[in-house]
Amino acid sequence: MPFPQNTALLGRAWRQSLGGRTGRLYLATGVAAGTVYEYDRRFQASAISRTLRAFWTIAVISADYKINFRSERGVEYLNGIHERASRRLLSCCRDNGGLFIKFGQSIAVQSALLPPPFRRELSTLYDNAPSSPIAQITPVIERSFPGKSIEDLFIDFSPTAVASASVAQVHTARLCSNPTQRVAVKVQKPEIQLQIGWDLFALRTCARLIEYAFEIPIMWSVNEVEERLREELDFEREGNNSELASRDLSTLGDRQLRRGVYIPRVFWNETAKEVLTTEWVDGTSLVHPQQLTSEGWSNKDIMQRMVSLFAFQIFVTGNVHGDPHPGNILVRQHPENRRWKEPQLVLLDHGLYVRESRAFRRQYAEFWRAAMVNDKRSMKRIAHSWGMADAGIFSTMVSLKPPQLHGRMPGHHNSGTKDQESNVRTHYDKQMELKARAVAALRDSRGLPPELVFVTRNMNIVRSNNQSLGIPVNRVQILGQYAALGLRLMLLDEAISPARRYSQVHGVAPQRDTILSRFAGIVSAEWSYVTFRIALWIANVGMSAFNLWGRLQALILGQPFTRSADVVLDEALRKALEKRLGYTIDTSLLTA
Repeated sequence: MPFPQNTALLGRAWRQSLGGRTGRLYLATGVAAGTVYEYDRRFQASAISRTLRAFWTIAVISADYKINFRSERGVEYLNGIHERASRRLLSCCRDNGGLFIKFGQSIAVQSALLPPPFRRELSTLYDNAPSSPIAQITPVIERSFPGKSIEDLFIDFSPTAVASASVAQVHTARLCSNPTQRVAVKVQKPEIQLQIGWDLFALRTCARLIEYAFEIPIMWSVNEVEERLREELDFEREGNNSELASRDLSTLGDRQLRRGVYIPRVFWNETAKEVLTTEWVDGTSLVHPQQLTSEGWSNKDIMQRMVSLFAFQIFVTGNVHGDPHPGNILVRQHPENRRWKEPQLVLLDHGLYVRESRAFRRQYAEFWRAAMVNDKRSMKRIAHSWGMADAGIFSTMVSLKPPQLHGRMPGHHNSGTKDQESNVRTHYDKQMELKARAVAALRDSRGLPPELVFVTRNMNIVRSNNQSLGIPVNRVQILGQYAALGLRLMLLDEAISPARRYSQVHGVAPQRDTILSRFAGIVSAEWSYVTFRIALWIANVGMSAFNLWGRLQALILGQPFTRSADVVLDEALRKALEKRLGYTIDTSLLTA
């Protein structure tokens, strides 16, 4: 019977044909993938591969939380999910490098509402990044100055970088135009311009995925992040920021600030979008506090100048350095003083600045005054005007005081039983409440002034610097003094300057107030200033008395004094957050 035989032959032929086509398909796919990979590596600085790695990492982390984060899981199991997620995120940022290092650093700094592993793992991204060889750096310099070679611009250009960060690296050199002038040449890494479009696309897409998967509203912040990152990549803008900060010091700063802080000069003929050339200044980085001590510097003098500088920027000038971490601050002997040790801070890296609006600067100073005089009504009014409904979270973010906690966690019953199931349930409930509070805070944050996030970041990093040097100064007192000064100057300006009235004919037109009303405005400004300073004095007396009593106790017991008012304040804040969030947090979480 030929029919079955023909059928078998046809089946065999079909399988052979299918196998051949499958093999060819696999081969074609492999060749195409290899071609795309090689093109991406050679011509796109691995931008496509980095984007796919980011997508994969976020997808895996999301799936892990969706599948495994359950109420019946044990405490250690739930914490293990956070550990895996933070390690995966760290690995992705490190493998991708470039702007992904910036992304990770931003999460590390703003992780007060995230589980501890995220801050602990991602804080390692502040270590020096690998540098690019000079053969790759030279084309960046030469394309920035058409018609000139690196030898036409610089003498003794260092073949290796003296410092390297996520998006740029620094070389030393001397100027051809002035061979005696030693300079620091900051050069953008060659791959950054190729990667930035893909990286920001990945950031936006991953943020959208997180928002969809976990119902956490974060897309509102992406535009702000993108804008700040692009600003940091414009080195001409950084040079302008540097000169503005220097001008503010010389025109608005008091004598102590003018002598105590120095900002290196910018050389504009050797500066472009991807190359920044500034005066080289020798000094000891704040990253090495033990070296500062061995050189005989007073930690109190250093921190007095540092806190005063950033308080001056926040409350008086409104032009605020956005990244005052220890690596951006040097300490040197004042060049005009050869008789005694007088520290002078050198402020570096002016790429990230925030320009405060006058309205925000006034409200922020008023918030500090309200906090000092315990004016809860004014604090609540300002918080609501910024769109922050959760007073506890807002207090934690801004006022540097522990939030007031009331009520119980959802699903938590104080029955006195401490069995394992109750502990697991409580731990899960607390973390779920954390998510709900974080979502509410992020929704509220849509209305926050964009300056607030960067100002809070600045203040937290300064607090960390103060603690790394043993808390030699009362930073709250210094910040309060400049808040009082800034508010006084703004109120006096409003009292003396012409008022403004809306006219349907002329629009907004100046109108002179009466002498009496202007005098009343001046009196009100001075009264506000006096009561602010009195409140600061009372707070300082209280903290000094607390510290004195602690020192006496330590002396009597023969123990070192470690329980200063600042330490107690941070411990109270940590315990309040632990009670609210439901897990133990690192002390360093409060200082970064």
